[in-house]
Amino acid sequence: MARPSARRKGAARDVAALPPSIRLKHKPSGKERRVATGFAWDLFLFAGLLGLPLFWRRLPAWGACVLGLWLLVLATGAMRLAAATDAAQLVLFATFLALQLWLGFYGNRLTARTLLVHGWTIEQPNDSGTKRVIEKWRLAL
Repeated sequence: MARPSARRKGAARDVAALPPSIRLKHKPSGKERRVATGFAWDLFLFAGLLGLPLFWRRLPAWGACVLGLWLLVLATGAMRLAAATDAAQLVLFATFLALQLWLGFYGNRLTARTLLVHGWTIEQPNDSGTKRVIEKWRLAL
């Protein structure tokens, strides 16, 4: 019978890690772009700044969502009901935090899908690491 530590090491080898990034190419313009496969730190840290990183990544609907949340923050700040304003600001803070965490985990996936919709293609789609990303992110080629 195998030791428990040996079983864990074997199980860790079975799960293949994703490559650090995938490359996409826009054939008409010849531009190339890499999309990271890990956590999107730029979106987590800076998406709250009027959604600018989202607009730069061609995700205008998500950028508009952040702008809408900012409008709600301004509207609740303009209200003069102290108890309702405090509760609303707490809810908006939690919503911002949840949205930024979600964008951190799923932002690169959204970026890759958007680029594919806009005519970009994945370079080396038959590479084993790229295939794992395509399967995990459910990208349509």
